Amino acid sequence: MAAPVFPTLVKPSMETLPESSPLRHMFPETFYPNGNYYSSPFGRVKYWILGPADGKKIVLIHGISTPSFGFKNVAPELVKNGFQVLLYDLYARGYSEAPQVSYDPNLYITQLALLLQYIHWSNVNVVGMSMGGAVAAAFSAMFPHLVDEGVVFLAAAGMMVLPKPKQIQNQDPVAALNAQSTIDVTNQIRDLQTANLPGYQEAITSSLKGGIITGVHWAYETLGKTTDKRFLIFHGTADPTVPYGEALKIKELIPQAELVSITGAGHALVIEEGVWEDMTKKIITFFA
Repeated sequence: MAAPVFPTLVKPSMETLPESSPLRHMFPETFYPNGNYYSSPFGRVKYWILGPADGKKIVLIHGISTPSFGFKNVAPELVKNGFQVLLYDLYARGYSEAPQVSYDPNLYITQLALLLQYIHWSNVNVVGMSMGGAVAAAFSAMFPHLVDEGVVFLAAAGMMVLPKPKQIQNQDPVAALNAQSTIDVTNQIRDLQTANLPGYQEAITSSLKGGIITGVHWAYETLGKTTDKRFLIFHGTADPTVPYGEALKIKELIPQAELVSITGAGHALVIEEGVWEDMTKKIITFFA
């Protein structure tokens, strides 16, 4: 057995790209104010802290393919309403480096736990989008002491049944998961990351195989036994990426959760016009 490598080998992030690159033009490092990095055992992690220091703390966790850019509408609204918001890029996305390890639930939840320790936040309210919803569930189940009042799941994954390998061969795994996405800007950022970040596609493939999309049933079941936290589920009835039935699975395991079914909405709830506005208001009320 080969000796483990320490520190973990990583592949570069958007930080190493020229500032004139199309990807950095679409999502510059200063897209949000107050950005910084911390060095984890698995590479450098980019994060931003927005809003008043005395505001209720919320972390926003993005999905499998688009970095924290996706919260460009939601985050400012939370700040306007007095919340302090933490955004960060998951490993191998955006400005966070890509460790050469398995992208399983343990990697994702320890990334956030270490980040909270680094910025000296004792606990936080958690909002997760798509795969980020699965991260939110796994994190909250494993580290309940780090969760303040509750968790919000936005089109959350975690218990999906993906197509068998022979059914998706010769396809981009992200395209297979996001086959019907109609949000052009997120598709552009996804495609530019694929072209420019050497660890990005590997991380996507590993995430699809590593259990974060399909294997966090235990986390949702554990949260269903929780009595000191509150849970809110948002899901579009026309979601082609994480089907609406996934929300029903979560609701079944967390019966005390409130389910908000958004009729006709697709997957990109955080940027879909006519959807994100009302959803954000409900999140604000939930944590008020």
